[in-house]
Amino acid sequence: MGKKDRRSPQLAFVTLRDMPGTRVMFWVVDTCPYCAERHVHVIGNLRTAEPVDALGEIPAPCQPERTYILSLPPKSKRKGSKDERRKARRDAKRGALDDDTW
Repeated sequence: MGKKDRRSPQLAFVTLRDMPGTRVMFWVVDTCPYCAERHVHVIGNLRTAEPVDALGEIPAPCQPERTYILSLPPKSKRKGSKDERRKARRDAKRGALDDDTW
């Protein structure tokens, strides 16, 4: 196979913000995948617009002929409780001692 198509749309992670003193909401792309600058995409009125509907493939303001995909950032993994970590450690130690392949 050849190289990955560089013209395919890239992911752009966004955060939802509102303009203070107004009801206007917008998505902010902190780091554009093409120019590494910050871009703002207006969603609309707080009462009438559903923010998630504005996610998807849109043209990049820095290069209108190219598009990127507005997407929410991935959620971080939650750490397990202390008891779960202890249990995992015990299981790892027990597994190492029971291994008969040495």
